[in-house]
Amino acid sequence: MGGDADRRLARIRIGAFAVLGAAGVLLLFGPLLAGAWSWLVQPRDPDWWGATGQWAGGIGTLGAVVVALWIAIRDGRLAQADRQRRELRERQEQAGKVTAWTEAGEDDGTVFMVVANANAEAIHHVVVSFDLVLSLPMTGSTLHRGPVIEDDEYLYAVLPPGKWRMPVRWTGTDATPGVMLAFSDSRDGHWLRLTDGRLIEKDQNVVSRRKIRFPQRISVPESY
Repeated sequence: MGGDADRRLARIRIGAFAVLGAAGVLLLFGPLLAGAWSWLVQPRDPDWWGATGQWAGGIGTLGAVVVALWIAIRDGRLAQADRQRRELRERQEQAGKVTAWTEAGEDDGTVFMVVANANAEAIHHVVVSFDLVLSLPMTGSTLHRGPVIEDDEYLYAVLPPGKWRMPVRWTGTDATPGVMLAFSDSRDGHWLRLTDGRLIEKDQNVVSRRKIRFPQRISVPESY
């Protein structure tokens, strides 16, 4: 019985607060609501109703135009973002077909850097650099090259599709030989492939990034 009494008392309290709330609203806003109601129900001439309909139609038309513009802007942004994602994916696919590795030569200490361009288009602004990885697994590149093409590097203006190799003298140490490859693709995207195979997009070609000045030793590719 105690529980029923508490619930009944709670309902009484809720009802009392509801009545007090309604009374407060009527007390505060009653005159304003009464004036609005009187204005709405008073007789209107036909011209007033026609003007009201025109205003309502104009507001509706304006709202429809705003909604249509918002939808068009939203769809345009979505289409642009989708196009950018598609272009990035296509660029990455093209750059992903350019790989590099090392192969052992004869016993005279020669190591060959091999670059394979599996695209149908040539790549340009190509710099192939011999790198040494101090420990495995590979963690990128230890090279910090400057504006001069060094003896263990090859600079190509253009590297056509195919497989190419370039010899490097290496005395042999505990380090592991690797290749760092910088190039620009046919869409003028600029890339850096590290010794561990990671592909990084750059905002400039390698000649501009390293501030390479000419004349420099430009190599002729050797097919492999």
